[in-house]
Amino acid sequence: MIDVLADPINAALDGPHIRFREASGRIRRYHPDVSVFYGHPRELTDEDYGHVAALAGPAKIAVLRDRATALPTGWTVVETFGLVQYEGSAIESAPDPATVPLTPADVPEMTALVERTKPGPFLPRTIELGTYLGIRDAGGSLVAMAGERMRPTGYTEISAVCTAPEARGQGLASRLIRAIAHGIRDRGETPFLHTSSDNPAQNLYKTMGFTLTRSVPLEIVRIP
Repeated sequence: MIDVLADPINAALDGPHIRFREASGRIRRYHPDVSVFYGHPRELTDEDYGHVAALAGPAKIAVLRDRATALPTGWTVVETFGLVQYEGSAIESAPDPATVPLTPADVPEMTALVERTKPGPFLPRTIELGTYLGIRDAGGSLVAMAGERMRPTGYTEISAVCTAPEARGQGLASRLIRAIAHGIRDRGETPFLHTSSDNPAQNLYKTMGFTLTRSVPLEIVRIP
């Protein structure tokens, strides 16, 4: 069997998320209003880099995962992250009556929460990738959320897990993760997630039963 989690971006963009795909040669990317990720071979040729540039545009950035060949002359690495992947077949999942489905009308409030908490990129159309659930406080403000992002065949990524500072310490993140995982399993799929290597939330994921599968570099590169 092919380990689709070894290359989840290409697996999603050539599979269940093909409708969100833009492609040039062997390079794929999500529509830029949907997600920042590019799908590409580990060993990129000069021709492949040309296709990356064609999709991104001059003086723009591209997000490359686990690149194994040198960048072309004039390309620069803006920032590098350690991208850590966890598989969630062993976690407990359950619906949560306190969670509410989030819709495109909620995107401004979701974006504001993401800007406060920095869980990772959340773009205007990210919500189209799957189910998003939130928890609101007594005043109706959105204080926590989580949702679905990449969807390689047989799996769905849990993403945008975040809690407002004033609502932390109440277990909201773990409740949302279990609720999102419940919906994923209802479709016969397995949850997984990504985080950065310096994110202390890894302790929560391990406690919940997520299993570390791999850690790879994720680079933001600028095209000349």
